[in-house]
Parts: sequence; C-alpha cells; structure tokens
Amino acid sequence: MSGRIEIVGRVSGRRRWTVEEKLAILRDAFGPDGSVRAAVEHHEVG
Repeated sequence: MSGRIEIVGRVSGRRRWTVEEKLAILRDAFGPDGSVRAAVEHHEVG
C-alpha cells in the first residue's frame, strides 16, 4: 500500500433547475406512488 487515497466524485456547484425539472421532482416525490428517496436518486439531487 502506498498510503495514498484517491477520491473520485462529481464536480459540485450550484445546480439550476428549470420549472419543468422542479415539477417533475415534486411529482416523483409526492405524487401517487411517490417516493422522496427514489426522486432524489433519479434526479441526482444532493
């Protein structure tokens, strides 16, 4: 082992959501058969 750790992740920054994207997230999270967790994962929120 070299004692080094490499962390690979996506670039963070401010995400701008269109109105349509926001509505889709809300529908997925709170609509019939909705799931907040599934919506977050599907739309890569947070």
